[in-house]
Amino acid sequence: MAVADVGRGTGSHAKARRGNPKRFAQARAAGSVQNVGAFAHGLTNSIACGEWAPGYSESDVLKAGRKAFPGWPDTVLAQVPQLPFQYPACGIWNVPDRAKVQRVATVSSVPALDVSGTFDVKTGASWAKGVARNLSRSTAIQVPGIGHWVVPQSPCAQRVLASFFARPTAPDTSCVDALEPEPFTITPK
Repeated sequence: MAVADVGRGTGSHAKARRGNPKRFAQARAAGSVQNVGAFAHGLTNSIACGEWAPGYSESDVLKAGRKAFPGWPDTVLAQVPQLPFQYPACGIWNVPDRAKVQRVATVSSVPALDVSGTFDVKTGASWAKGVARNLSRSTAIQVPGIGHWVVPQSPCAQRVLASFFARPTAPDTSCVDALEPEPFTITPK
């Protein structure tokens, strides 16, 4: 819809360019209202500010952004993907630097289940290989088309998790092979 509307000059993007951002803002905000208690901002900021931000400077983020997306404006590239304005928030949150401790690999033979979604933009599915490398009795699955909260969104991942609890050394992952991402849709219309 947005592409067709922009072509006619009547869509939300066109209206926003003329100073009326209401429809664009409504589309961007749809589904973004958090239920009270559903998201732990304190925990998120404690982890991001204590474990992630101290390991990367703002100039590191900008440099990586310029490399990945040359030509994009610095005002966009300077923001951490999925954690916009994290550095100013961390200045206020003021938690101890835990980056070095958190970057020490966990090595274990305790059975572990590593579940990741292929559309996770916070902790990418490619990170699972690094985690599993040091966990000698781990089982790793990647669920296609799911973002960061895999188990609540995937009945297959729920079955794998239940089977892991029943048999930690041999969970049933057979449902994963048949999974495919759902068709991509854009809402609202």
